[in-house]
Amino acid sequence: MSAKSAINKEVFTPHDEKMLVAVQVKRRTKKKIPFLATGGQGDYMTFICLSVTNKKPSHVSITKVKQFQGSLSFSKRSMWTIDQLRQVNGCDPNRDCPEFDLAFDNAFDQWVAGSAGEKCTFIQILHHTCQRYSSQSKPEFVNCQPKLLGDDETVDSVIFRCKVFLNRMRKEVVINSRRQGWHLLLQGNSILHSAADSVTSAVQKASQALNERGERLGRAEEKTGEMKNSAEQFAVTAHKLAMKHKC
Repeated sequence: MSAKSAINKEVFTPHDEKMLVAVQVKRRTKKKIPFLATGGQGDYMTFICLSVTNKKPSHVSITKVKQFQGSLSFSKRSMWTIDQLRQVNGCDPNRDCPEFDLAFDNAFDQWVAGSAGEKCTFIQILHHTCQRYSSQSKPEFVNCQPKLLGDDETVDSVIFRCKVFLNRMRKEVVINSRRQGWHLLLQGNSILHSAADSVTSAVQKASQALNERGERLGRAEEKTGEMKNSAEQFAVTAHKLAMKHKC
């Protein structure tokens, strides 16, 4: 089980929450420690997590979770509501980079993510979630690449391209089947319909789930992978069918 899956299961699920996204981070600047502070617990990993309650009305939180060296458990350290978030700074609007800042009513942190990709995914989902759930004034997103703030169009275009690819494969197999004979056409159509129904069902279920949970970007990669695998399996089946009737 990955660290992020473990966080969701250990920290959020018991409180009837669902984690939408998490990013592992380190501070870009050292935090000032009070002179009398003692008893530190050594090295640790830090995750910034975005979660939503399962019960309506939905409440969205941003939580700092830590795992200390030598421990298998995770613990909440700080938590803010989404309405306490004032600004998200992407640090560079012209290129992918792992740095970003979060400003709340009573806190300001400068982070560097494990990778630019992790940071980009986090900001995309955070932006979409803010647009959907913020009840007061929405936070300001500055120095962010345009692609990070256009999540709906990105996912829709991915799903559309998958559908186009499947339809193209369907037409090619139908044409080849007609050349080989009507009995092959019927057999090919059966395979096509089965594969098409599977992929279409996956697309519909994915879209519905993503709309309902506000996770369109967070799960786009997973669902796209499933559709790609289905399309590849379909292509392999079609190729075998064509080769069989050439012999």
